[in-house]
Amino acid sequence: MKKRLSKLLPFVYLAVFLYSGYLLVQYLYTYVESASSLKDTQQIYETALEDTKQLAVAEETSQEHSLGEYSMRRQFEKLYKVNEDIVGWVSVEGTKLHNPILQAEDNDYYLNRNFTRESSRAGSVFMDFRNDIQDMSQNTVLYGHAMRNDTMFGSLKKFGEQDYADEHPIIYVDTLYDGYDIEVFAAYETTIDFYYIETDFQTNEEFSEFLGEVAARSLIDMPVEVGPEDRIVTLSTCNNSVNSKDKRYVVQGKLVKR
Repeated sequence: MKKRLSKLLPFVYLAVFLYSGYLLVQYLYTYVESASSLKDTQQIYETALEDTKQLAVAEETSQEHSLGEYSMRRQFEKLYKVNEDIVGWVSVEGTKLHNPILQAEDNDYYLNRNFTRESSRAGSVFMDFRNDIQDMSQNTVLYGHAMRNDTMFGSLKKFGEQDYADEHPIIYVDTLYDGYDIEVFAAYETTIDFYYIETDFQTNEEFSEFLGEVAARSLIDMPVEVGPEDRIVTLSTCNNSVNSKDKRYVVQGKLVKR
């Protein structure tokens, strides 16, 4: 029996080695694929944005892509032709967070799909399906994976450090129709037991209580006043520092139209 086991052990070790190698290759491919896909999307957006800045201020509105009573901002036209699920762009100056925002009919579709709807373990940054960019909710929620190279929402956990938050007090969100500064006022780790992704509240009192709970949880102290008459944006990601599917890292900011 022992002889049989000793003969089998090399095959077991080889199988473990091959499987570990497969997982490593798959892990590395996730980052390579994600970086390539994101770079292509960023180039389209940045080129369109630069072209927009160079255009004259006065321009025929008929040249803009119209959706109902709203006119799409020119920097999104090319990306919209690639994927009509795009609703905006989120970025933080001086960081690797520089992503398109997508929105589907549920909060699962873009967990494992990139901008071109291809399968991707890195997924995409996406907006909660309950939110509406034409009528911003009291709480607009954005989700994204915490990539270890700080892309996507990988750098969110750094906002829990006061110095980092002070250096990056503004998160920029541009929707198809408007531009916003998100003035960061809270960053914290939580579990899904705290329902921080409520998009609209029944009363101002409920929203005030929610904001109070957020303030109590926050690891940072920012000079931003937030009241029940304001609207906020929540960025949510899984927390890689713990081995639990229930842990989340959250950064929240006040929505200010640019």
